Amino acid sequence: MVCAGVLAGVLTAAPASAAPSGPASCVPFGTAQLPPGLPSMGARDGLATLPPFLGDHAPSSVELRTQTTQFNKFWDFALVDDGALLTRPRAWNGENAEPWRYVPLPDCLRGTLVGISADDDELVALDADGWIYTMDNASQTPLTWNWTSAFGAPLWTAGGKRLLGGEAGQWALSVASPWDNQTYADVAGRLHYFGLAKMTMVPSLTGDGSRITYADPWLPNDDSYEIGGPLGGRFKSVALSSSASTTFVTNEYGDMYTRNFDVDGSGSDSIFFRYSWDDQTGKPTAPNSAFESWFKGYAAIQLPAQDWVRQPKIPGDITSAISVHSTGVGPDARELRVAGSRDGVTGFWHKHLTASGWEFTATGAELPGTPLANSPRDRSADTLAPAAPWTLSTDLPSRDAWVDGQVLVDSVLPYSILDPRLLDQVGLHAGPSGYRLTLEHFDPVATTRTATVTAPDGAEIEVIVHTADGLRFAPRGAGLDGNPRHLVGAIEIPQKQFDARGNDPVLDAFVRDWMRGKQIAAITLSATDHDLVVR
Repeated sequence: MVCAGVLAGVLTAAPASAAPSGPASCVPFGTAQLPPGLPSMGARDGLATLPPFLGDHAPSSVELRTQTTQFNKFWDFALVDDGALLTRPRAWNGENAEPWRYVPLPDCLRGTLVGISADDDELVALDADGWIYTMDNASQTPLTWNWTSAFGAPLWTAGGKRLLGGEAGQWALSVASPWDNQTYADVAGRLHYFGLAKMTMVPSLTGDGSRITYADPWLPNDDSYEIGGPLGGRFKSVALSSSASTTFVTNEYGDMYTRNFDVDGSGSDSIFFRYSWDDQTGKPTAPNSAFESWFKGYAAIQLPAQDWVRQPKIPGDITSAISVHSTGVGPDARELRVAGSRDGVTGFWHKHLTASGWEFTATGAELPGTPLANSPRDRSADTLAPAAPWTLSTDLPSRDAWVDGQVLVDSVLPYSILDPRLLDQVGLHAGPSGYRLTLEHFDPVATTRTATVTAPDGAEIEVIVHTADGLRFAPRGAGLDGNPRHLVGAIEIPQKQFDARGNDPVLDAFVRDWMRGKQIAAITLSATDHDLVVR
């Protein structure tokens, strides 16, 4: 049995060396706090005023997003050995003859940067201590490029964020905007429009590679928000890339997964978004995110969040240098790239996000990353992390309570910020229903897991429990501890059992009396490392 303290240590492990208490102080604010910015234009005004780079160690081409090479629709970026940040206009067809030039940097950042990541109209750089610096308008004219070290709630104005993890090839910037991407899809495949605030996050592999912690400039500066990884959060990744809310990971054997996920689409932000666990078939799609939030006649974002998709194996040698970038409008407009070789010739493998196979482009360039033991068979489960140590059980509430999970979802309240323990504190109690829910190896950042409901007569009912993090305004620790962690969620009866419930009196009674005749029922949860409250 895994000790809770061991996994807690994996979740919260701090870097070994001490770091400054804050980022460099010469770049406190910029325009990144004023989304969504202008549509991507790529104008070159001011380019000629940037000093040319006269060295001989800048890359001749940029085909992959790595720790030192990045690109967006209009610009290449490179971080060279002396910490200088370079740029040039991007050439999508043919060799790039444009000279590299120095990106304007505040004095306190010169020579201090060790990693970069660009997406949409932003570029993030890390210094040696892991502090995040954001350059805004990265898809605009250089005249508009500007930096900020601010990061975190409220409204991207907190004093800065030190990225947990941050190892080369294991973190990336992801930006989804109403200009470049426009739409995203829910679990049912329905399209929804991005809001004007965009969706910015910096996911990073942490611990043993099974945790994907993400920093979000609109959320508290802690390390509690995660993208639950493949295989119930137990898949050990060695590399990560991300773009437009699509995260791409691989393990040491070349088993690769992608997932469309962000805090807004996952069900966590009921302040600005409207969600439902019910099938939205028959409802029209709203023309914009504001109408979707305000008018219930339009389809809501159907939950749970999308799961990981296993990508086909690459038929050749590869390295850990994986890369994803947005290619246009829509949730599937993504290209995956992986450094590798075919028949002894170096280059990169690439495919559209949903394509069934990989193609190869030869470059003859030196391969970035470290070689992977790319197995022709699936070895995803060969190096699984330990299961989460927390097993929790609680009485399901009676259905005569005034307030429960479904009432909250149907209300106009921002229920994802309302911990159900607060209902008891204000006198809105709920007695036991006679049914009891047990969650074994409960990982709060996983989206979906199986669970057991015990009926009043002791019979056990297999169910599925979906969850999404609640929206927090104050920092908290990763995982579970003595501080209650609020989640929103639902209990679902597997399709086969639901269809055959007439042959199972115990299940039939549970569906009728507690599920209110539905296959899926909304709940709200509050979990610690030793107890669970469900309403």
